[in-house]
Amino acid sequence: KKLVSQLEFEGIGIHTGEISKIVLNPKNVPQVSFVANNKSFIKPTLENVINTDHATSLGNKDTKILTVEHLLATIYCLYITGLEIYVYGKEIPTMDGSASVFVEKIVPKLEETEHKINFVTINKPLKISIEKSLYEVYPSEKFIVCCKIVTTRSKFLNNKEVSIEITPENFISQIALAKTFCLLEDVEKIYAKGLGRGGSLNNVIIIDDDKIVNPEIMRYEDEPIRHKILDFIGDLSLTNFYFKGEFKIVNPSHHTNIKFCKFLLESICI
Repeated sequence: KKLVSQLEFEGIGIHTGEISKIVLNPKNVPQVSFVANNKSFIKPTLENVINTDHATSLGNKDTKILTVEHLLATIYCLYITGLEIYVYGKEIPTMDGSASVFVEKIVPKLEETEHKINFVTINKPLKISIEKSLYEVYPSEKFIVCCKIVTTRSKFLNNKEVSIEITPENFISQIALAKTFCLLEDVEKIYAKGLGRGGSLNNVIIIDDDKIVNPEIMRYEDEPIRHKILDFIGDLSLTNFYFKGEFKIVNPSHHTNIKFCKFLLESICI
């Protein structure tokens, strides 16, 4: 699909705390690209990932764009094939901490295009452990993501699991609304790294062991796990391939997602 007209989003960056604006311009060429501050062209590829600390950021020798994952997941799951994204600022706006604002504005502006979506079919099981994360992929005629968190740091998160068939409709209703989250004990550590400056009780779910500090902003009971799926899809989009397969992931992070994506491409000889 493609946009019928230009769209703009403006808001605070979750990590920089600075206001930034992005402009989405439809393109007839079936590719997605970023243009940073009117000068630097950056393709969303694994090779251009420069940082995975609490977000996925892209860059080159001239500039960088922080926190691309929610926007890229939206573009990927809605099958948008031709887009040029102008970024004015350092970071993609976090909006409400989820992908819901992107979906609300983009979906009514979409139309069918002649470009075909080609899927890579997973035809053999794959498995890799990366640090504290586990990734398994199995053959399937559908694109399914099953995510589980196993941790001693939060009774609320421990052993929670979500499995979703990824379609445009399911992305809109079951994934896009999921806000980012953070453990209460990690807030000061993240802030000390110069990150999380745009976080608030309105756009980040704060978890204190077995309870939620701000439950009024939640949309799903298992929202943090759904948000992990959102992040994973955004990172997977950097392979620039669509897949038919069942992805089972345990304790994913942006850092391990990117390593897994590289492993995936190597394993299926792409």
